[in-house]
Amino acid sequence: MTMRFIDDCPNGKFDKKKFIKVYKQFYSSGKLDHVCKYAFDTFDTNNDGTIDFEEFLLAISATSQGNLQDRLNLAFDICDI
Repeated sequence: MTMRFIDDCPNGKFDKKKFIKVYKQFYSSGKLDHVCKYAFDTFDTNNDGTIDFEEFLLAISATSQGNLQDRLNLAFDICDI
């Protein structure tokens, strides 16, 4: 699946609803609504209710790179409410 940020977010920002829709395309197994909401809140670093391109790049980088321990720590942070 190919995702182009500008195509999915022509205004340059994801709202929570759009983020959940796109996130589910990449991780389609199981019920992910709660995980997606926590992930959104984690990646919305300025707490403005949207994820802009910079926050999006940080999210992609954090979830796709690093060693296993770093990714597990991030997963814990997302779920640790």
